[in-house]
Amino acid sequence: MPNEFVKPEYLDAIARLRLIDDFFMRKAFENNIPAAELLLRIILQDDKIKVIKALSQYVVSNLYGHSVQLDLLAKDAAGKYFNVEVQSASEGASPQRARYYSGVVDTAHFPKSTDYQKLFDTYVIFIAQDDILGEGRPIYHIERKIEESGARFKDGSHIIYVNGNCRYDQTALSRLMHDFFCTNACDMHYKQLQERVKYLKETEEGVQTMCKIINDLSDVAFARGEEKATLDIAKNMKKSGEFSDDAIVLATNLTLEQVKAIRV
Repeated sequence: MPNEFVKPEYLDAIARLRLIDDFFMRKAFENNIPAAELLLRIILQDDKIKVIKALSQYVVSNLYGHSVQLDLLAKDAAGKYFNVEVQSASEGASPQRARYYSGVVDTAHFPKSTDYQKLFDTYVIFIAQDDILGEGRPIYHIERKIEESGARFKDGSHIIYVNGNCRYDQTALSRLMHDFFCTNACDMHYKQLQERVKYLKETEEGVQTMCKIINDLSDVAFARGEEKATLDIAKNMKKSGEFSDDAIVLATNLTLEQVKAIRV
C-alpha cells in the first residue's frame, strides 16, 4: 500500500484509537473469529459458543426502508446470529435502534418459505461508552415477557446493553471493557484483542491500512459537500448513530470540542 496515505496527523489519530471507536473496532474484528468468540463468550457467559463467521461493516440493504451497516455480525455453530455495535455516543444506542436492528438481522437471514419454528435466535448487543439505561448495572439483558404472568415470551430475540463505565474490577466483563478503552495494546488483558490492536497500530502494514481508512473517511466527507458544509456533514454523521465522535473528527477536520457540541 502506498505510503502517500501515511501523514503525521493520521498517525496521531491512530495512537488515540480504541476498540470503543466504531471504525477501529470494525477493522479489529474483521474476520477475527478468536476475538469475536472471546467477546461473545464473556458477554453471554457461555464458554461453549463456537463462532464460525465474523463479518464487520456488514451491509443489510432495504429497498423499502432504512438500510444499515453492522459493526460486527457473527454466527455460531448452532446457527445463532450476534450483532455487536459499539457506541461512544449515547445517541446511537436507543431502544428503538436495538429493536430495528433485531428485525434487520432476522429478515436478512431467514430464507423464503422456511417454517417460522426454524427461525434462529438473534442477539443485538450494544457496547456503550456510558450507562445508556441509567441503572448503574454492568450489563442489561432485555427479553420480551407476558405482562399478565411475568413469564418470558420465548421468541428467540435478545437485546443486551453493556455499560462501558464498569471496567474497574477484576470480573471477565470488566477486564474486557478495560481492553475496549485502551489506546496501547500492551495494556490490554486479552491476547485475542491485543494481537490485532498491536498489528493495526504498530506494524507498517497495519498502520498503512488504518491511514488509508482515515483518508477514505475524509474523502467521503468532502465528497458530500464543500468545506462550508462541514458542520452539516458532521451533524448528519452524528445523527446516523453509526460514527463515533473521533471518526467524525477525522472525517471533517473539526475539533473534538466542536463535534461534542453538535446537538442532533
